[in-house]
Amino acid sequence: MPYPEKERRRAKRQEWIVDLYFEGVEGVGIAQGRNVSPYGLYFNTLIAIPKGTKLKLRLPVDPEAEEYLVIEAVVTYSQPQVGVGVEFTGLDAASQQRLERFIEENCKRQAATAE
Repeated sequence: MPYPEKERRRAKRQEWIVDLYFEGVEGVGIAQGRNVSPYGLYFNTLIAIPKGTKLKLRLPVDPEAEEYLVIEAVVTYSQPQVGVGVEFTGLDAASQQRLERFIEENCKRQAATAE
């Protein structure tokens, strides 16, 4: 019986289903984000993106205010024709704080909706 792979995430991920934009492999694409943490996210895409590929992501942290974070990332997990997990790289302190605030706000909204 195979043992499950050791958990490598540094933080719990928050479910977050949203359209995001990425570039770096075959130009630009749109994908559906599934979950996010302060250190990375997973998104669905039919494009096969190999592990180690560098991407630039545009995440809508407040679409109503047209506020987006542009984040560089590297693919750390790839499921061809399904999706990829990425780790954020080069995130400055202000963007990191904004992302963490967004995740916290999103978590509170989901908890309020579940009640």
